[in-house]
Amino acid sequence: MTTPTTSDRSDRAELVGCWLLAVALLATSFGVVWDVQWHDDVGPDTFFTAPHMLIYAAPTLAGLTAVVVVLMRTGVWRADPDSVAATGRSVTVLRVFRAPVGFLVAGIGAAVELVYGMIDLWWHTVYGFDVTLNSPPHVGLSLGGLTICVGAVLAFAALGNRAVSRWGVVLSVATSLTSMMFALFWAQPFEVSVTAVALFALLMVAGVTRAPGWIALTGLLFGALHAIDWFFAPWITRVYAESLGMSLRDNISGEPTLASLYPVVLPLIAVLVEVALVVLRRRGTTPRTGVPAVSAVAALAMVLLYTPQLGNGFSPLAILLATVLGTVAGPLGWAASNALRRLGPGAGDPSPAAPAPVPEPGLRPVMEA
Repeated sequence: MTTPTTSDRSDRAELVGCWLLAVALLATSFGVVWDVQWHDDVGPDTFFTAPHMLIYAAPTLAGLTAVVVVLMRTGVWRADPDSVAATGRSVTVLRVFRAPVGFLVAGIGAAVELVYGMIDLWWHTVYGFDVTLNSPPHVGLSLGGLTICVGAVLAFAALGNRAVSRWGVVLSVATSLTSMMFALFWAQPFEVSVTAVALFALLMVAGVTRAPGWIALTGLLFGALHAIDWFFAPWITRVYAESLGMSLRDNISGEPTLASLYPVVLPLIAVLVEVALVVLRRRGTTPRTGVPAVSAVAALAMVLLYTPQLGNGFSPLAILLATVLGTVAGPLGWAASNALRRLGPGAGDPSPAAPAPVPEPGLRPVMEA
């Protein structure tokens, strides 16, 4: 029986840590949608509510996970500095620690979110409860949460060109897209900002996976989370209020506040992007030409279909701006995927002869690099 080495244990810890970061993203998503619903249907009563605790459980879990993974990777690095070449991209911190990039980013995001959580408690104590979601502490909380989202995507991408990495990236991106709705409250109109972010995310997934099905899966997972949030937020708010002996506001609609803003059309747009990329690849179109074209068409379709959901009238300026930003965001997402693909095993090797990732058998790329 082979005894697991320190490096093996560190690798397993990094894999488990990736999924713990995914759990943290889900906690943030459900916590935020519940908290917004609570404020609308019941009203703020105390800082220490269950939705708040769920929100702050996310950076706590992400932060502790990052610390453990960094310490284990540091131990491997100190025992055998050459082992870095066989693992995902990592960096030296303060000349003492060796940190995988994704966990370093997630840890920083967790620290930022927890610090702003304390500031948010002070803010409520001094100024009372918010009349707007765009208070300074909430903006800081959103930035910290989005940084954890970025860290989770980086951490899964660093697992290399294998199925677990693709599944993790897709789940992290889909969950992050639900959380972004709160972070984009300041970026109005929604149809413009959400369209640009969605196209960036979908084309990034396309570039990371380079295989059919994963872009559509991202949209379907987003749709599944949307459906869960749609029923979860009003239900859990009512149950929690009843458990505390509190009543709901008069004349509430019973509809989900935040989930009603999620773009219902996103799964369709994801499928559209998927099909378009496959068709263009078969025709020999390069990403340099194909990605901007697909982004432009998808952005125009999304803004035209998403705007009525928000109850907004069609604005030529908003449609033009969303299309232009979406056209730019798509290629940026594809370019970001090239950096993500370099995070995998072998990327830490300082020599120019580091082995390139070997694709799994049976997988055909959506578009060649």
